[in-house]
Order: sequence, then C-alpha cells, then structure tokens
Amino acid sequence: MEDILEMKDISKTFPGVKALDHVQLQVRPGEVHALMGENGAGKSTLMKILMGIYTRDAGGEILFDGKPYMVSNPKEAMDMGVAMIHQELNPILDMTVYENIFVGRELRKNGLVDKKAEIEQAQKLIEECGLHVSPKETLRNLTVAQCQLIEIIKAISVNAKVIIMDEPTAAITDREVELLFGRIRRLKEKGVAIIYISHRMAEIFSICDRVSVYRDGQYIGTGTTTELDEGQLIKMMVGREITDVYPKLEADIGEVVFEAKNIVRADNKVKGVSLSVRRGEILGIGGLVGAGRSELVEGIFGMHALSQGEIFVHGKRVKISSPEDIIKQGVALITEDRKVTGLNLSGTVNDNIAMVAIKKLLTHGLYNKGKARRASEEYIEKLNIKTPSADQIVGNLSGGNQQKIVIAKWLLNDPDIIILDEPTRGIDVGAKYEIYCIIADLAKQGKSIIMISSEMSEIIGMSNRVMVMCDGRITGFIDGKDATQENIMELATQFETAPETAAANQ
Repeated sequence: MEDILEMKDISKTFPGVKALDHVQLQVRPGEVHALMGENGAGKSTLMKILMGIYTRDAGGEILFDGKPYMVSNPKEAMDMGVAMIHQELNPILDMTVYENIFVGRELRKNGLVDKKAEIEQAQKLIEECGLHVSPKETLRNLTVAQCQLIEIIKAISVNAKVIIMDEPTAAITDREVELLFGRIRRLKEKGVAIIYISHRMAEIFSICDRVSVYRDGQYIGTGTTTELDEGQLIKMMVGREITDVYPKLEADIGEVVFEAKNIVRADNKVKGVSLSVRRGEILGIGGLVGAGRSELVEGIFGMHALSQGEIFVHGKRVKISSPEDIIKQGVALITEDRKVTGLNLSGTVNDNIAMVAIKKLLTHGLYNKGKARRASEEYIEKLNIKTPSADQIVGNLSGGNQQKIVIAKWLLNDPDIIILDEPTRGIDVGAKYEIYCIIADLAKQGKSIIMISSEMSEIIGMSNRVMVMCDGRITGFIDGKDATQENIMELATQFETAPETAAANQ
C-alpha cells in the first residue's frame, strides 16, 4: 500500500535545543498510526512542521499523496487535506459551538455567512459524535471535555485525508473515549489516516495499527501493535526497562494536618464534602470527569466562592477568601492545566520557579536575583529538570519538565499540604515515574498530599486512601491496599451515599 504521507530526513533546531534530528514517518491511508516517545522526543514538533506552524531546517522532504508538500500555515495544511487537534486547546470561548466549528471557512449564501446552514450542519456533526450540547451554546459555558470534543468535530468536518490527534482523550470520560474511537473507526473505513499521539498504552493497543517511536529528537523505529507489547514500547521510548511503575510508599503517617468540613460551593458544583489528610499521607481523589474533584480543590483554595464549609490547618480554623489566604497557611495547589494556570510560558525557568516564593527571595525588601538563581538551580538539580539553563524559556521545554517546574515553584514556598490536580496529564512514561518518585519523597518528608487523577491505576498505585466523588458528592472512601478499578468505578457511578458512611471514613 502506498503511503498517503511520507516525511523523510526532517530536522528542527530551536535556540539551545535540537528538537528533531533527521527523523522520518510513513503513514498509510486508513490506518491509525501512533506517535510515541517521552515528552521532548519531538512528536509534537514533527506534527507542527506538517501543519506549517514550524518551518523545518534545510534539507529533508515531505510527500503527500506522492507529491511534494509545502505549507506555511495551518489553513494551507487544511486546504491540502491535513487537520490537527492540538493537545493545548485553542477554542474561541466567546463564540458559539457552530461558529467555532466553521471559523475561517464559513458557509456562505449570496456572499453572506449562512448561519442557518452552519447550525444545521453543526447539529448533525454533534449528534454523530454523541455529544449533547446545543450548536448555539457559547464555549465558555462548556466543560474542558466538551471543548475537546468540539475540536475533534471541527477536524472531522474538514473532510481531511490525514487527521492528527494530539492527546485527544486527555480530558474526556471513558464513555466519550468510546464515542471517539467509534468515530475513528468510521474514518478508517473511509480511508482517512489518523496520526495519534498519546501516552496511554491501553489506547495505543486498542485503536492503533502501527507505532513509530521517537527519543531525544531521533527516530527509533516503527512496528505494528500486534508485534509489540507494552514492555517493548516502554524500552524503545525511554531507552531502559521500567519494572516498577509506582515507587513504594514508605512515609510514616502521623496526625491530621488538614481538614475540610461540609464544603458547599456557591454554584452548587460541590455539595457537602468533608475530608481530612494526615502528615505523610497521600489521599487520592477518584471519579469521572465532571464529578466535582477539581471544583472541590479550587473551592478549598479560594478560587471560587463557598456558601458553606470550614477549613482547618494544623487544627486551627482558617478563613479563606482568596488563594493568598490559604497559601499563607502552607497549602499549595498544582492545577490541572499547567500551561494556563501553572506557568508563564514566555518567562524563563528561573522566573517561573521564583513566582510564588517572592518574599523568600527578598534581601532588605528588594528582590535578590542571585538568591533567586541559586534557588532555581537547586531545584533544577533536585527535580532533574532537563533544561540548557535557568534562563531557558519555559515554553520551549517538554511537558514533563514544565510540570517539574510547576512543582519546584511551589516547593520553594515550603508548603505542608500539597494538592496535585492531574499531576501527570500529557506526560510520558519516563517522566511520570520521576513525578511519582517526587510525590512519594514529599510524603516521606512529612508533607500531606491530596492527588486528583483520572487514571485509576495512578490513584491505586500512589494512594494510602482513595476518596471517590460523583456529582459533587463523596460516594465513599477506600483504603489504598483495598482499592481496585472495579470498586472505584462502582463508587464513581453512584450519585449519593449515606452521609454517615462518608463521615465514618474521612
């Protein structure tokens, strides 16, 4: 079978970084072709070259349908038949669903935008994908998962010959994943090629036909999903075997350090939740997307108004009206979207690490640049952050290294209680293990950890206790050693539990 896409001898250099070094990719019509590798391996860079977002270095060749392929922007790529769903969503939040789907390629009648036709077509596409939203709804009112699916619908609507999906399931539920996979299978039948970037092994073996692996900007090899197993893939990606995915938890669990009692958000997204965390304990919070987990910790952290509830730190009740209030109490929140709420992507590593702990870096009331640099360099070494220097722009680093910088930023402030919301989202296997080791070490130091994750294996592997939520409520607590995917899912799909059951297990 002839390739629909062939990329040969492709290189790309950024200041201080060789992102791609003479790599290749061959994609066939009607196949789902996975791109795998650690963050920073070059996968997204290669795809951005294909979309005309980046210009490749001199040399190399791209063939599409057997013909030379040259584009200088995403619109030209789409016109050629190549569409991309980015890991970092770029929806226009104040526009409607149908306007987002057709932006830049509006349907026209007599020279004017035909809104009626756009709404009708958008409605049809939405129904085909099994999504329950109005085409007239503003994106600002939708969840992250719904916005992700709208981006997928947008790519599908272009009638592209090649669709690139960069971490398409990062923010959607298992049910929505199945809907997406059903749609991918229908696209395959029509001869559409899917380039699928993901760190989720189960997905790769479920939906993909072949896998190409990259490491440190170099092409490692390509194989079929029937020929390769998970262990072989991991070894290709990281250059070594990882036998134990989760480090052993060795912390001594002490007294209760943090309590939240009867938390109710003013918008009713959290409904009477109570929890406690002990010194050295990792409390995992499980549940499906939309269960209210992020909403809970954002309410606790003073990011959203509470209509009810009390918060205690080291046994003392504290009043929280803003994030600054709870930060002063020694609480840190590592949010689920590091690019939007965790980092200044255009700032340096040094500036980002120093962001929260500014007061610790003052000398006689003035910001001490030397002290800040020493602190940054200390955490670069401690957390094994791979960067040419502390002056590197954060946006040029891989997702795993960006996540470590977010963690470093908060650790510099020396918090006692650390809340981690999806700490390994969009991070490769090797970087995940490093993050897990950091979390386990923090617990060993006596820090109290609250960790939200949509990956149940992560919750099971890393938690001393698991709290499960559904519809803004607690549906149960499970001891870490007793936690299974089955009992977590059972609780995650319940709508309410008896208040005394939840209270007994706090």
